[in-house]
Amino acid sequence: MDQHVHEALVTQIFELFDTGEEAVSYLSSHELAENRGLLADLEALCSAVASAVEQLAPRIRLENKLKEIGLNAPLTVARISKLLDEGRTDLAQTQCACSLTPLFLFWRRYAEFFLLHAASDESLGDWYARERERIRQIRETPKRDEPEEHRFDFSIVVQFYGNRKMTKACLDAIETCTRGHSYELITFDNGSDPEATAWCESLPHVKKIYYPHNMGSSAAGNLIFTMAPCYMEGKYLLYVSNDVIVTPRYDEILWQCMESDSRIAMAVPVCNSASNLQAIPVPYAKDDLTGMFSFAESYNHCDPRKWEDRSRLFSILACMRPDMLKQASFAIDPFFCYDMFADDDFSCVLRRMGYRQVLCRDVFVHHYGSATIGEGQFQVMDLGRAQFRQKHGVDAWASLGMDLCAALNSFSLSISGPVRILALNPLFGESVLALVNRLRASGCGELTVDALTEDGRYLEDMEGLFRRSGPLKEEAQVLEGTYDIAIVGCNLGRCADLRGVLHTAASRLKPDGLLITQHENFFNLSNLNLALQGRLPEDGVFLHDPEENLGLHIITGKALDRALREEGLALEKSVSLTNDAWRPAAGKLVSLLGIQQKGEAENTLLSLGKFNVWRKTS
Repeated sequence: MDQHVHEALVTQIFELFDTGEEAVSYLSSHELAENRGLLADLEALCSAVASAVEQLAPRIRLENKLKEIGLNAPLTVARISKLLDEGRTDLAQTQCACSLTPLFLFWRRYAEFFLLHAASDESLGDWYARERERIRQIRETPKRDEPEEHRFDFSIVVQFYGNRKMTKACLDAIETCTRGHSYELITFDNGSDPEATAWCESLPHVKKIYYPHNMGSSAAGNLIFTMAPCYMEGKYLLYVSNDVIVTPRYDEILWQCMESDSRIAMAVPVCNSASNLQAIPVPYAKDDLTGMFSFAESYNHCDPRKWEDRSRLFSILACMRPDMLKQASFAIDPFFCYDMFADDDFSCVLRRMGYRQVLCRDVFVHHYGSATIGEGQFQVMDLGRAQFRQKHGVDAWASLGMDLCAALNSFSLSISGPVRILALNPLFGESVLALVNRLRASGCGELTVDALTEDGRYLEDMEGLFRRSGPLKEEAQVLEGTYDIAIVGCNLGRCADLRGVLHTAASRLKPDGLLITQHENFFNLSNLNLALQGRLPEDGVFLHDPEENLGLHIITGKALDRALREEGLALEKSVSLTNDAWRPAAGKLVSLLGIQQKGEAENTLLSLGKFNVWRKTS
């Protein structure tokens, strides 16, 4: 297909989309039974669009789900016509509102992205530049809910793909445990087998979204998040994966959290099985639901002190604000069509818009999760990680600072009254928010955070999360006064001007103020093994990151202690993270090398790094 034919076909596709959108809008506000002819025309139009898009498939350079969405569109129209033939007019009207209209509008947006915005690196870059500008405008707009009457407190959307037994357990738990608030149940059947589909169709709730061809959980999630405000009648969207079992009072606690602040985009409970520090230890066996409900009954008690701000959350179950979804709909990115890192990208959009994401540690739900991860899923994970780096210019994992988040649980921070925090190189801000959460739980009053960075790629995240933020070189223009706590959010080895970062922290601390840092032990067993094999870790933590072209400093405890003493700081607390699983190999290496001080050498090999608290003494 030559370029001229390609461009002509793209033009034709969007002319058909224009016509179809008019038809969908008309059908949504008129009696379907009186417009059977228009339905037939719309079915033919959907088939024509799907066929034209399929012709362009070899020219679309990014992975996508256009084919699956295109297969669903004419079948959804045909299903509505069949319901009319059966005299089920009300159900046909519901399907038009909940299944057809959202799918068609989403299909158009999806096609625009892959056929127009992502047609080249240049056009994709222009699209993301416009997206960043819209995000900035939303960030600068005050967050407040528009006064509106709602028929229900929650619209609960359950997405499933087969697995009737698990889905039934999920729905049964929702019916049993959702007692504190009114709700409408909306099921989203993402191409299930006929048995599971027939079972769902037999249930008494009205809004049953059904698409015969599976679109993948990521595309389906995007469809729900972008289009749910079109058909939901609840104040909040409660998105539930079918491998989740809700528990007593879950609805009440999530409701209280969302009601507490209109800046909260979504609230998520803890569970038994999840990454991202969203899981807690539980005393029951995985399939012991009786024991699970007993545990949840004693665990689920509303306590706002346990509501933690996070920079990233995974939404196996998430309570969301529809106004936020309307604002974010343009930025829910089709680029991430294989699930992995779609959550990271969505969280990135929310924090840059200035919204809060809250993990409610006072409410627990059960999550079956995945027992194994196959090789194919690791490949998808690598693809998603690379896509995130391509879009945002930074690595999603290396930008979190999760090790410091875990280490903060080992620190006892007893500070009262208003606290001013200075964050230096906070990356995505996760470790800084972990500090804020820790202080808030201990009873601190007003907490404010200002931030500086050496890396301008993180400025948009900082502007969405913190009171003041800017480049480190503009310290005087950004900061005012002194601070109770300073925290370096990245590994010290990643600082481009380490002494400059430490000097800024020390000079801005109040007398007796605290500095929190982390640094890696570059001589641990894993790094030495990689060095001996002549290769570097993928995330570039040994000596140099080839992807980011960033040199990393080797930092010893003695040198760091000396540098900070010169700045008037003294070491107060230190936590060393070790990997005891390496002990046999470390002991063997020490013996082979004939090292006399075996204990000290082994400890060096086992240490991953240190997390320190320093106090300003002068």
